[in-house]
Amino acid sequence: MKKIPAPGDLDFVPIPGGDDPNFIFGVVRRQIKGGPVRTVPSSVLKRLCPGQKVDVTAPWVPSCYRWDVLLPPHANDEFLDPKRLCEKYEEQACSNLKDLFVMITLRFPNPDRLHRAWEDVRAFALERLCSERNVAVIAAMHLPVTVGSTNPPHIHLMAPARELQCFGFGPFVRPFSADAGKAMIAAEWAEWQRRLIGGE
Repeated sequence: MKKIPAPGDLDFVPIPGGDDPNFIFGVVRRQIKGGPVRTVPSSVLKRLCPGQKVDVTAPWVPSCYRWDVLLPPHANDEFLDPKRLCEKYEEQACSNLKDLFVMITLRFPNPDRLHRAWEDVRAFALERLCSERNVAVIAAMHLPVTVGSTNPPHIHLMAPARELQCFGFGPFVRPFSADAGKAMIAAEWAEWQRRLIGGE
């Protein structure tokens, strides 16, 4: 598939297709075509502090509606700090690293209650991404109405593209961190929602 520049000010190219228009998937890469060079800290922090000018070297003070760091079972507690997690990924990056993190955005145009949407997505990420795939996830919930936007509430799940072990980052998580990851995770999310509706 031919890579195209990221649209607008996005730092990833959303993978097209799928039945759910509220499920968006892509991979933030170090550089797309001739676009800017990205880092994990800068791309993650802009979602933890939406609409703000931020300094990745200063202490991180997330300002989004809700946020959390979810870890796989063998990860060290130090990585509950999103800044430390992102910096570690960069510290252990090889010189030709392309994949930074998987970006999953789930939009909720008509949420029942915001806390339910948050907890449902958080539980999904903890089970399907952290426990089953051994990846860390930084979750950020945005409530655009608070800044006068008509965009719906949404949650970003940002998963660094390598397994997180006790010593740091290990193997790459393909096909999860490739274009094929969209259909795979979209199907798991759809099944998760059906299970919730069915009360299982």
